[in-house]
Amino acid sequence: MKKHSIILLLAVWVVLIQGIFAQTTSCSTDKTFCVTITPPLTSSANSLATFKLVAPSTVGWVSVGIGSSMIDTYIVMAWPTTTNSVAISQRIATSYSVPVLLGSQSDITLDPSSGIKDGFFTVIFTRPSVLANSTFTQDTKNFIWAVQSTSRPSDDPTTTTITMHDSFGYIVLGGGMTDRQKFILGHGVIMFLIWGLIVPTSIYIVRFARNTLSHLYVRLHWSLQVFLASPLIIIGWLLVFGAGVQFNPSNTHHVLGVAITALYFGQLTLGWIHHHLYDSERKYFAWWTKLHWWWGRILVVIGFVQLAIGLSEYNAGGTVVIISYVWFIFVIALYIGWSYYLYRQRKDGRKDILYTGIRRGDEQTES
Repeated sequence: MKKHSIILLLAVWVVLIQGIFAQTTSCSTDKTFCVTITPPLTSSANSLATFKLVAPSTVGWVSVGIGSSMIDTYIVMAWPTTTNSVAISQRIATSYSVPVLLGSQSDITLDPSSGIKDGFFTVIFTRPSVLANSTFTQDTKNFIWAVQSTSRPSDDPTTTTITMHDSFGYIVLGGGMTDRQKFILGHGVIMFLIWGLIVPTSIYIVRFARNTLSHLYVRLHWSLQVFLASPLIIIGWLLVFGAGVQFNPSNTHHVLGVAITALYFGQLTLGWIHHHLYDSERKYFAWWTKLHWWWGRILVVIGFVQLAIGLSEYNAGGTVVIISYVWFIFVIALYIGWSYYLYRQRKDGRKDILYTGIRRGDEQTES
């Protein structure tokens, strides 16, 4: 065999091997849905990329998109029909609504083996590297997927009556995380620090540390809120904007996030009112002081609910969810238990201790 023929053959094998090892498979956390992506061998417009989607035969619909966000992303959606064929269409997700059909649907080629077999729904299709609304080259790394596990559209692949996904995820060819995932992860960690640690600690200090920290407990309480929690909330929101998340009024996590932020800064305002209207000669707690107490307690519980919704929405791993829930329960149980212990001390004759944990007379030292 001539030397140049051997070189050409080796080059072909290198290209093929690169294509095989560039292939990436990603599955949902429960392993019921998997996507396999094989990039085009070259960056030419005619080079083909291959996608394989596998889900249970009872699935509603499946989809895969090229990009790192659900907004302005090229998406291919598919679902089984009543005749055991595959309804498949190319779309663009322009907002938090049903993706819009593209003008041309002839760019993708469905493999004949696609359909339901042995309890699984499999979709295999190819598409050119370059399309009018999407480009997939060897440098493309970020992909998304989504699944509706039960609600199936009609057999018409162009239908716009499609139930929203109940699971989604991201894929990075070659491994790692997308920039969007990094922003979302940073947002989640910061919000957990705020609502799972900093704010509860601040409340514990002002509730239970009056006898041990003297006047310092007040300063610690508001310093944690103003100089630590507040800037972190702003950073958390900046990370959301950096991830390209758009507000969706039908998304509970989005709506509750706006509400809890407004309630938090309202709570700071109540704290300022309490401090500036404080009367060292008072004989009772003013209504705005009591409102400040209960607003803060309720806000922490709402914060735990918001964290739980966020973990669910972004498909956090089971271990993370379990640890988080155990922590939420521990914080609430410790607060209730500690409060009850002090209450019992008061009831059992400790006249120097109020049910709040304040020694009698200490309520006059808060200024």
